[in-house]
Amino acid sequence: MTLTLRTTTAIALALAATHAAAQDFTLTYASPYTETHPYGQADAEWIARIEEQTNGRVEITPYWGGTLVTSREGVDELAAGVADMAYIAPIYARSGYDMNRLVPGMFYGYTDPAEVLEVYTGLVEEYPQFTEELQGVHVLGYNVGTPMHLLLREAPVETLDDLQGLRIRSAVDFIGPLATFGAEGVTMPMTETFPALERGVVDGVIAPYEALKSLSFGDVVGYYSGLPHSRGAYPSRAMNQSVWDSLPQDIQAVFDDNVDWLSQRTMELSQVAEDAGREYGEEQGVVFNEIAPEVQAEYAASFEPSIREVAAELDAMGKPGTEVLEAVRAAHDE
Repeated sequence: MTLTLRTTTAIALALAATHAAAQDFTLTYASPYTETHPYGQADAEWIARIEEQTNGRVEITPYWGGTLVTSREGVDELAAGVADMAYIAPIYARSGYDMNRLVPGMFYGYTDPAEVLEVYTGLVEEYPQFTEELQGVHVLGYNVGTPMHLLLREAPVETLDDLQGLRIRSAVDFIGPLATFGAEGVTMPMTETFPALERGVVDGVIAPYEALKSLSFGDVVGYYSGLPHSRGAYPSRAMNQSVWDSLPQDIQAVFDDNVDWLSQRTMELSQVAEDAGREYGEEQGVVFNEIAPEVQAEYAASFEPSIREVAAELDAMGKPGTEVLEAVRAAHDE
């Protein structure tokens, strides 16, 4: 049988398409966390899930413990190609990524991580500015922090008057509200906080339950007072955009179909760590107390002035800061 040029070309194209469909993709994944950390545990399960759902066409090699990426510069490092995929945390960036970095602070007063995640991902879908800021990467998952509370050396906090005169290790976002009620917020690395608590350099720290065990704070504090400090949500895993663009659509679909799974699984494993931390604290004799809802509401209200200023700064950049803030607060008040 004689083949025409057209037939020969068609066969060549069909063979090329078949080869492309069967192609294997070996990808790297980098994280600043260890495989035993809740985030790393979720990543390991997700990697196995992606490999299984792509029928082995995708093989992912993980690099744990900050060997390739850092928490603060993860987005830039991934966009530059240090890995094909990575854990990212734009909330820790020193500048840039303004919507992704600043909107999480608008979730003050929220106590349910699942609600925070639902509201946040809804905002991401509604406002393209979140995605537009992350040039060079394609988001594959989101994190939501479990609420942090007050871990204290000498006495519990039951009313806001009890904050007067305390020195509390705090993230920058919490220093203003603490000052409103007479406490001094002190910034220092978490790695330096244990000895500071042990020596009485600080009277307490704002941290989640899991820190009682993971950072051994349960060994040096006597009280855990439930004054919630929400940590919001943020994009946490992503793929280099050029790598993403090189993948066939069916492989892309597998990753996109697992965004919600990875986000939910990360939240679930974080809660497991929270429960283990509280259990460890109880074993060490830490006393836990809840704070009255009206006291919590008064404390949460002290976050509003500075967050309004943040929203106005976003507005001045041409971004929907105040509009998003109103949406976050309206969802909280429903």
